[in-house]
Amino acid sequence: MQRKYFDFRGLKLAYIEVNPTSPQKILITHANGYAAGMYDYLIEALGAKHHVCALDFSGHGESESTLDFTSWHFFSDQIFALLDHLHWGSATGIGHSLGGGSLIRAAEHDATRFEKLILLDPVILNTLIVTYIKLFGNSMATTARNRRAHFKNKEQALKIFSRHPANRTWQKESVEAYVHYAIRENEGGAELCCNPPLEAKIFSMTEYSHLFRLRQVVCETHFMLPEKSRVCPQGIAQKIIRNNAKSAIHRLPKVGHLLPFENHALVLEHILSLFPPF
Repeated sequence: MQRKYFDFRGLKLAYIEVNPTSPQKILITHANGYAAGMYDYLIEALGAKHHVCALDFSGHGESESTLDFTSWHFFSDQIFALLDHLHWGSATGIGHSLGGGSLIRAAEHDATRFEKLILLDPVILNTLIVTYIKLFGNSMATTARNRRAHFKNKEQALKIFSRHPANRTWQKESVEAYVHYAIRENEGGAELCCNPPLEAKIFSMTEYSHLFRLRQVVCETHFMLPEKSRVCPQGIAQKIIRNNAKSAIHRLPKVGHLLPFENHALVLEHILSLFPPF
């Protein structure tokens, strides 16, 4: 896997690239607070046949950070910027959480840039949930603000996150990938790449407007959801899959919102089933 960079509105953004000679293009986008490299097992498996690029959103992984943005369209704009940088006319998009919600916003703007979308429990809140967050706030934002951001070193961080209750369902490899890709060393020790104020701001942002453009997502779209999703209501997903006969909702058993970190084999199996056999 090669680490490369491009410019986005004066910010240096990073992405991981594999198999650049393949004509088949895949773009992977990550969840809030995480990083492209945490999906390394997907990148490597898909990269055996496809040209795969995985984006570090601004403020995540090795990309430069800013708090100067007003909506999640900031992230869908980064998707378009990378597609343009790569000179990709279209690609298959695979996005998790924030990454999936950003791919939806991008497809609402221009669905011709996507041959297919594979969305891992994307954040596409309905009007009721958006209204609640606007009135009472998002508890995830509070959690993010209080998150520990500094560590003695990466070894200490690995010990902490390996035993943290929030990671009890994660595979060991994903915990190790989190420490490797989402924590960076500095002069004082180590720190989260995505700082708490940024993560909290992303969680706090909600909007109604894009919900009125869901019918514009006309590309083939596959939702991979846990049995009960708190961020992607069934009705929202159904509105989108009606736009394309090849689209579908897939329910994955015994996983939660962080399904790509909980069961690598299951997630990879379902994703690979949507591509021609290797």
